[in-house]
Amino acid sequence: MTDKNIWFLERSIPLFGLLDFFPEDAIGPPAKGQDKSWGKIVNMLKIETDQGWSMETDISSDQKVFRNRSSRRGTGKWVKDADLKAGDLIVIERIDSHVYRLSKGTKDA
Repeated sequence: MTDKNIWFLERSIPLFGLLDFFPEDAIGPPAKGQDKSWGKIVNMLKIETDQGWSMETDISSDQKVFRNRSSRRGTGKWVKDADLKAGDLIVIERIDSHVYRLSKGTKDA
């Protein structure tokens, strides 16, 4: 991660190349409005953070990012709370089928 990436990460965490790590039923309609042809049920993911709070989200099918569905600010809040800096790693661990943990790691860990 670079300093330039931090600004982008305050808005969303890209999941390109990681979609197979998440259940298919957690991928929702495109981000721009509700797709009227979207006929499948979307099950929310619970994302527990290393900052002591959690959020509910699905994954936007077109942007391939967590889409915040909870009252919290989502991944942008986590980036700020975790004080993410260039060189830090974003660690996503599967706890259960629809429960994941989001934490900050370092290259030395």
